[in-house]
Amino acid sequence: MNLYALVRPLLFRLSADRSHSLARVALRLPIVWRVLGRRVSGPRLACTVGGLPLDNPIGLAPGLDKDGQFIGSLNNLGFGYLVVGSITKEARPGNPFPRLIRYPEREAITNSMGLPSRGLDAAIATLNRRPRTAAKVIGSVAGFTKDELVECAVAIEPHVDAVEIGLICPNSKPEERLEELQIFTALTTELKERITKPLFLKLPPYFDNMNRKRIMAMLDVCLETAIDGVCIQGNGRTEEPRLGAGRGSLSGRPALPDTLRIVREVAEHCNGRIAIRASGGVFTGEEALQVLQAGADAVEAYTAFIYRGWNIASLMCDELAVAMASTGVATQVDLPRVAVASS
Repeated sequence: MNLYALVRPLLFRLSADRSHSLARVALRLPIVWRVLGRRVSGPRLACTVGGLPLDNPIGLAPGLDKDGQFIGSLNNLGFGYLVVGSITKEARPGNPFPRLIRYPEREAITNSMGLPSRGLDAAIATLNRRPRTAAKVIGSVAGFTKDELVECAVAIEPHVDAVEIGLICPNSKPEERLEELQIFTALTTELKERITKPLFLKLPPYFDNMNRKRIMAMLDVCLETAIDGVCIQGNGRTEEPRLGAGRGSLSGRPALPDTLRIVREVAEHCNGRIAIRASGGVFTGEEALQVLQAGADAVEAYTAFIYRGWNIASLMCDELAVAMASTGVATQVDLPRVAVASS
């Protein structure tokens, strides 16, 4: 019986922001999710991504658990890994409400969160108490200067299984954005010198040739400095006057074509020399397989959580295992990758 099918109509009568807040309240009750959740593992789905061993390649993208408060509950829902964050050095209120708008007919959502965070010290205090989990925990930090990013990464590393650096938030103010290319080499070099656990760089999506060249240049720096992995997404920007900030990031099913395009191009450029985590528009195990075949090593979900429910990870794992078996693939290592020429 699909309990979420009964709950979803009630949640969708509320605004997206209120439903989001209600979900966060519910996630404070781990015992509930031990009953409702289900983990999926096995040799077919097990993988290693950037040096991080995982039970399965389905992760929870950052944004739901911004400070590490819900790890105990989320661990029961079947994810191979959880991305906590984005964590910023100082506490931040985020953008004005409304921050979320649903488009049910498109299975999409626009978000304009603007990096709300309780701050680095609060996140560390919470993560220091986190339970041991089967799902690996990646701490995602965001900042607006090189020194701030390095400080946050070094501080968070002892409390997580891997570290992710977010170079830019599409919903932050322009004057706050990190000038990526000016300091990117210095940043990656210092991070590799000071971080010993798996280290991922979160790169912005691109939708034109100029920004494509910029991202490929950043990838070259990642390769030269031996960064363990990158996280890429297909979510684009959109104007939405109903949002408090007037615009945000469009995620959900419309993002999948761009996710596949960017994954293919990044995978071709890197030629297997760096791990790729991908997010944007992946709702099913069959779609996860497409992204993995395009060159990703792991796939993240968030908007699918809203439309398919709390068991999205276990559902996707089941579907992915069936899809792999139908193509004769025994394990992720055996997955054939699709090579696509760059435009």
